[in-house]
Amino acid sequence: MSHDLLKHLIMAQRDKHLYFDVRARGEAIRMLYALAGKELDDQRIGFADWPSLKPSTPLGKVPVLTTQDGVLCQSNVIARYLGRRFGLVGSTQWDETLNDLVMETVKEFYESGVIAKIFLWKIFKGVPEPEDPEKVLEEVRQSIIKHVNYIQSIAEGRGKKFILCDQIQLGDVWLYAALESSRVIYPDIMTITPWVKEFTAKFEADERMKKHMAERPPSAAGI
Repeated sequence: MSHDLLKHLIMAQRDKHLYFDVRARGEAIRMLYALAGKELDDQRIGFADWPSLKPSTPLGKVPVLTTQDGVLCQSNVIARYLGRRFGLVGSTQWDETLNDLVMETVKEFYESGVIAKIFLWKIFKGVPEPEDPEKVLEEVRQSIIKHVNYIQSIAEGRGKKFILCDQIQLGDVWLYAALESSRVIYPDIMTITPWVKEFTAKFEADERMKKHMAERPPSAAGI
């Protein structure tokens, strides 16, 4: 078997991840593969290429994950699928439910707050700047603090190294990736509360995450 054919067969067996050349929603998916030690065909696209690719995606959105099982869209659905597949949702139904709870809590401050209320005008220039941008920035900042304080209460109730377990789980990845993406707006976000500072330090100390973050390309838009 030729080297080129072998390489083609190996690549064909890898899951394919289609997302923009930024971190944002796609980075948590990349991190899950790094945690699991699984290869990923990470197909990063430029914003200029998106209009021609958009019609070929299931809902005209990314991320899109193509696996041996089929094609998935919707970032949270992809994450839950990978969390179960890679054993990153704990060992009980309650563990899995708490991972869901953390993810939905993160979604409230990140997608409904940081992305919808700030990124759309400040980064993507897709909507007009609000009349009082400083007020919006402060409101979203307070929302982040409120939501991470709730996640902290869940973690304290569990008494583990990370939010739910002694090893990094799906919820940990979802929180870290959202905070990191938001750093372009809030440079101090990784230390926004004492608990967040401790959490991010432990997350970044994981050898798998250290390797992933050292080798990944820079984010095109800083997000």
